[in-house]
Amino acid sequence: MSMRYRVAVQGFSAFERSTFQSFFRLAARRQPAYDLVEDLHTADLVIADADQAAAVSAVRDAGRLPRCLFIGAHDVGAGLGRLPRPINLMNVLRLLDEMSQPGADPQRPAAPPASPRPAPSLALDAMPAAATGRSLAKAPAGPEVPSGSDFSNSVTVDGDERFDHILVVDDSDIALRFMQTRLKRFGFKVHLARSGEEALERIARQPFEFVFLDVMMAGMDGYQTCKAIKRKAPPPGRRVPVVVMLTSRAGPVDRIRGTLAGCDAYLTKPLSEDELVRVISTYDAAFQRGFENTAAD
Repeated sequence: MSMRYRVAVQGFSAFERSTFQSFFRLAARRQPAYDLVEDLHTADLVIADADQAAAVSAVRDAGRLPRCLFIGAHDVGAGLGRLPRPINLMNVLRLLDEMSQPGADPQRPAAPPASPRPAPSLALDAMPAAATGRSLAKAPAGPEVPSGSDFSNSVTVDGDERFDHILVVDDSDIALRFMQTRLKRFGFKVHLARSGEEALERIARQPFEFVFLDVMMAGMDGYQTCKAIKRKAPPPGRRVPVVVMLTSRAGPVDRIRGTLAGCDAYLTKPLSEDELVRVISTYDAAFQRGFENTAAD
């Protein structure tokens, strides 16, 4: 029997709300499934920002405290479900599953302990943009990540090796940060490269499940880099990574060039969240396993 639950989100930004919506849409392939709704009073479950007083008050006034998962540092009350920041979407899903199971105590979901934040994969994460000595003029299409967004610091699932390493290649620091933010919140380990040459060096040193590759770069462009990736035989025990071209050039000729270069998928800017998760779920079995049923039979 299909189990679907309505989930209301309180106190988060439009960017974060969009992330929850895309995540639940992908999770609709498993049981139980969750649908994002507007009406707090008719929702089966609620996710609220514990650090936003207005959101906490709205949940309390609606009588939804026992069915609410709070995210943040503020202590909203003993026995209530709470997760720390940074937000981990897979942990959110697991706790919603527990809260929705028949006979479960909605006031005491077993929240996993907060995990230490891993060191950034590039030194640029710890430096001001000007210190990198690289131009930031080439901004990615699509909305920028809000500076106060808690998704900008999302980390991987602690001790969970099901999710893969992804390499993002772009000569714009802003574009790199943008893609890193989007991919990290799904639990991937994201590495960054600023040129095709650097990408090939990194691929030679370690395996990557995906390479997200900008087309227009100085030196080797995206097409040349893709050809080099696909033509080089991987070391024993590894496989050739899935290459996803990511560019604002969406014409048929550009897509043909990408296909001839050997790319597996072609995403255009502004980046569609639905298209991103569709491509990931199509090629990554480990990502799909993260959405296997967790409810009791």
